[in-house]
Amino acid sequence: MVTAFSAINYTAFSGEVFSQGLYVALAVPVFVFVAFPITRIVMPFFHSMRLVSAYDYLERRFDIRVRCLASGIFIVWRLLWMATALFVPCKVLSDITGWNLYGLMLMGGAAAIVYTVAGGMRAVMWTDVAQFFVLFGGLALALFVASARTRGGLAGIFQSAAEGGLLRPFYPYDPAMLSPDPRIRITLWSAWIGTFTAFLARYGADQAILQRYFSARSLRDAQRGFWLSVAAAIFSLACLAVLGFAMHAAFLDSGSAPAVPPIEFFARFVREMPFGICGLLVAGLFAATMSSIDSGINSCSAAFMNDFYQPISRRSMSATVAEAGLDEDESEAELLSLSRWLALGFGALAMGMASYIILLEQSIFEIANRIINASGSPLLALFLIAMFSRRANSLGVLIGGILGFAWSVGVSLTVENLALHYYAVVNLAGTLALCWMASAIVGMWTEKPPAEKIAWTWWERRK
Repeated sequence: MVTAFSAINYTAFSGEVFSQGLYVALAVPVFVFVAFPITRIVMPFFHSMRLVSAYDYLERRFDIRVRCLASGIFIVWRLLWMATALFVPCKVLSDITGWNLYGLMLMGGAAAIVYTVAGGMRAVMWTDVAQFFVLFGGLALALFVASARTRGGLAGIFQSAAEGGLLRPFYPYDPAMLSPDPRIRITLWSAWIGTFTAFLARYGADQAILQRYFSARSLRDAQRGFWLSVAAAIFSLACLAVLGFAMHAAFLDSGSAPAVPPIEFFARFVREMPFGICGLLVAGLFAATMSSIDSGINSCSAAFMNDFYQPISRRSMSATVAEAGLDEDESEAELLSLSRWLALGFGALAMGMASYIILLEQSIFEIANRIINASGSPLLALFLIAMFSRRANSLGVLIGGILGFAWSVGVSLTVENLALHYYAVVNLAGTLALCWMASAIVGMWTEKPPAEKIAWTWWERRK
């Protein structure tokens, strides 16, 4: 849960509630909806393969080119996510302290890089556990203090939210939330369909998350862990919604008007907390960020090593020993050293990209849905084609995947007046259509691909 939960969620969800009301909460049930296909289809299918990289599957299903394409899309997607996750807490801390934003991003990114490079996957997972308690300890104390400082306590926070219209679309009821119009910012349909698509990509095609399934002791442990993460995510978002209400109540009491971006109000809200609580809340923000950056660095490094370096160079462990005259321990040390250099490089690249997030004149919530979540759709399309299509062929999927990624970039950057959650859906539909069309055209001049043993359709019939 902490791997997928970053400072983006921390500030974007509470900021969206603070500025727009509970429209964003329409997407919360999707955590439960998406758990069924993930635990019943994705987890059993992938766990049986004992993979290190999820994209190894695409080579088994198609060829090495499709595997590299998928891994490359993942790395770009994850770097965008890491850059945004790093920018958010540094922006908050910069607004609180007046310190230089770029210096803070350098320090925050460097800290995550150091322990990820030093400790690898084990360090990433155990620091995530520790960061969970810092993250939610700070959030719980912030809510407690906000309630104590608000007239009427927690009930007063909800009362001011209701009077300010922040309980919409539930109270007062907004019939527009059931509208099928795709231009409305958030509706029930866009929230459910779009978030379901984004979550399928996150939990079904993201190497950072799939690594957790692979490292579990058993399929049952992985499934139980996933359901626990669903419960934790729903609880955390409920707390963040209350935090949004608390921000609203605090600024009503201070006579402030919400005329600046939500992230700046978030920083002001944190700054007005008592000493100690303020620091713990900022620490929670950085804990959320580091738990995301370390996972991203580790998964990008693993993806590059397993999907580009080893398959393309064809330097397996035995080949390395034969060519370099190394014993097995020396060869393993060489690969470990390369992996650490890659982790360092990806961390540095994420820090560099974070410097450009400030140029995007959009809220964090809009960046998260329009760019980051939508960037995972081409990757999800490749997995869906591989698992469920018997006619898809390697060249067709390669061409369709490349065109689909270009399509997704164009849609995310140029299309306006579309519901925020629908960007992921449009990108998925476009990539699927391009893959099917390209496979159909290529199939006119090639033989029909054999029924692969690693397609989910075959795997299910086998049982």
